[in-house]
Amino acid sequence: MLSRKRKMKINLFKFTKISLKLTVIYAFLFSCVLLLLDASVLYGVKYYLHFEAGKEVNDMGTLLTSKINKSDNIMDDLYDKDFFVGISTNDYVYLKIMDSEGDTLNVPEMFKHDVPFKEPYGSTMYMEIDEKHITYENMELSKGGHTLYIQIIKDMDNEYDFLKILFTLMAIANAIGILLSVAIGFILSKRMLKPIDNITKTAQSISINNLKTRIDVNGPDDELKRLAATFNDMIDRLQDSFERQVQFVSDASHELRTPISVIQGYADLLSRWGKDDKKVLDESIAAIKDESAGMAALVEKLLFLARGDSGAQSLEKENFPLNELIDEVIKESRLITDNHEIASKQNDFVSIYADRKMIKQMLRIFIDNSIKFTPKQGEIKISSVNQGSRVKITIEDNGMGIPKEDIPKIFNRFYRVDEARTKETGGSGLGLSIAKWIIDAHDGNISIKSSMGKGTVIDVLLPLK
Repeated sequence: MLSRKRKMKINLFKFTKISLKLTVIYAFLFSCVLLLLDASVLYGVKYYLHFEAGKEVNDMGTLLTSKINKSDNIMDDLYDKDFFVGISTNDYVYLKIMDSEGDTLNVPEMFKHDVPFKEPYGSTMYMEIDEKHITYENMELSKGGHTLYIQIIKDMDNEYDFLKILFTLMAIANAIGILLSVAIGFILSKRMLKPIDNITKTAQSISINNLKTRIDVNGPDDELKRLAATFNDMIDRLQDSFERQVQFVSDASHELRTPISVIQGYADLLSRWGKDDKKVLDESIAAIKDESAGMAALVEKLLFLARGDSGAQSLEKENFPLNELIDEVIKESRLITDNHEIASKQNDFVSIYADRKMIKQMLRIFIDNSIKFTPKQGEIKISSVNQGSRVKITIEDNGMGIPKEDIPKIFNRFYRVDEARTKETGGSGLGLSIAKWIIDAHDGNISIKSSMGKGTVIDVLLPLK
């Protein structure tokens, strides 16, 4: 039952507001500090009062011993009631003298304490009798062949009354201080956490249809401002990603709409005249096969990029000679086209740890692009240079070139530099996106230099290990 109640209290504390949690924690810590300070002060004052009382008792003992030693007839003087005159001026310090038989020789009328004479002699002692606190000292003194026992008692009622008043005042001050700390702490925590409330409200107002809302990041450069800036950056990335996704879906739909329309058109043509007209039948079947193949290639590229985005596209890395792969790609490319000069400018022997199929696909994409946008009899050169820990692959052509403002965008999906020439050469605008993904997946870098009418140079840097 108790454990269930304890769990309920813990769960209740978990679900309370952060401002209330901070107030409770700070108030608790403040209370602990106050209690420690109060305990230290009270202990210090008590120690000081006891020290002063012990010193007063010692001083009184020194005066009394001096007077006894100066007396010529000590036994007669001790019975004199005025013997203590001039020694004790404090109403709270009491003196008592006894002989070796235990008989009292002299004691003030106001003496009211019953403290036994016992060793140790000459040491200041502390005792509590019936809620009364006393500091005392028992002394043994020999004079004129007589053994005398002296007892000096300091009544500390006033000192302890002072401690009680001090304790009461400190308790009241602590209670007021704790209440003030709770109130001020709650106000300050609410004010300090107000930016978090703004972040919460802003986050609640953001939706798919409203990604333009941002958090105000004005104010001191503290953790909350950095949190707001980080949140804004995250929303910027989400908005950019969402816009690119919308554009991607739109572009993919546009790319698929054309071949589907062509297939539907030829299907209608077949249903009307294709059954009886062999020429229409052959033309329709060829067109449908062509468009189907194009759609299959496009879908395969889309699936490749989708697997890459989701992390499902795996790499099958192995060690292989890159120079042999480049020679193989050059040989195959020459079979594809006989209108371009494809050659290797420099092909260093180098072994690389990578996915062979992916690297070959990347090279084919760049070479195919160069073939498409390089005039007939143009030159396409491929080179690889061993740079120690990495290899530099360069694909260079003297084709149409890419406008400077379009270079940063050519790796965007479905991006086309020139729609007119794309229709002539074909292509979906996904090849360079795939090539960029392959380079990134191998921790590589790519840079492009291009001049309109002069050609394009693509440099790819790949780590060897």
